Amino acid sequence: MSFEDQRIIGAPGTDRELSKNTYELQDVSASPTRRLRHHHQHDVTSDGSEKDSIDSGLSEPEDQSPLDHVSYTDQEEKTVTKKLDRHLVLFIAFLYLLGFLDRSNIGNARIAGLSENLDLTSDQYEWVLRSFYITYVLFEWMPILYTVLTPSNYIALCVFAWGIIASLQALATSYASLCILRLLLGISEAAFSPGVPVYLAFFYKRDELAYRIGLFISAAPLATSFASSLAWLITKVGERSSIAPWRLLFLVEGLPSVIVSVFAWFYVPDSPGEAKYLSKRERRVAVLRLKDGKAKVKQEYTDRRFQWNEIWEALKDPKCYLTAVSA
Repeated sequence: MSFEDQRIIGAPGTDRELSKNTYELQDVSASPTRRLRHHHQHDVTSDGSEKDSIDSGLSEPEDQSPLDHVSYTDQEEKTVTKKLDRHLVLFIAFLYLLGFLDRSNIGNARIAGLSENLDLTSDQYEWVLRSFYITYVLFEWMPILYTVLTPSNYIALCVFAWGIIASLQALATSYASLCILRLLLGISEAAFSPGVPVYLAFFYKRDELAYRIGLFISAAPLATSFASSLAWLITKVGERSSIAPWRLLFLVEGLPSVIVSVFAWFYVPDSPGEAKYLSKRERRVAVLRLKDGKAKVKQEYTDRRFQWNEIWEALKDPKCYLTAVSA
């Protein structure tokens, strides 16, 4: 315990004196708790009256948040990150898995009779495949909308869009209509996947992001591990129905994204302080730990601002073009 007594004399011509006693309590035990400070201010006026004010760590200067003096242990921080991993990262990875199924089932649809029904040549089928990646590359700038729009609504709309478009492929009647749908599918998925690291940065420190992004990306090989088996099962069922197997494949793999998008609208949080699966205490810890880690995160969505100069810096960076070409 340290004790500091400071006596401040008022400006010349005044008889006001301020006596300030500051007590600092520090936990020196093995428990890794953050420090709490207790301030006691004692004002003495010219008429002998006294005015006391006690700062227990909850009152803050105008430029600080009330959360800045909330103490938490390392165990509490680990609990929060594990909950975010289970509820947030795995769910975002699941959305990516659905999107990967919707973009890659075109090959299984061809095996199920797509080319025969639409009279597609080999070159036309190749352009159907390319059409998705044309718009996917051209619209990779769209993830900046994560910082402009409400993330929960934006993610849900992206999932809903690619679910509807993927399902509408079942209604394609020509090469042109299928190409248009694949172009639109590329736009809807480009708006979601490349911006996920930006969204996860709202919840994790910089040194925690790599592992979570790895979990997110792992959904793609996971999808390929059972995509063929799922397509085989769907097409077998389609052979006994009035719907062409490849059309049924697009419907069965596209509609789940539409259904999940409704759930995502309410489940995906905009910031750590709005995660419904965290308790009130855990939400405060989730916000404060990012401030302690000097992460650039805002508790409220309205605090985030779009910076045009960052767009210009990205356009001048040759690494961005190298990444696009290598992709």
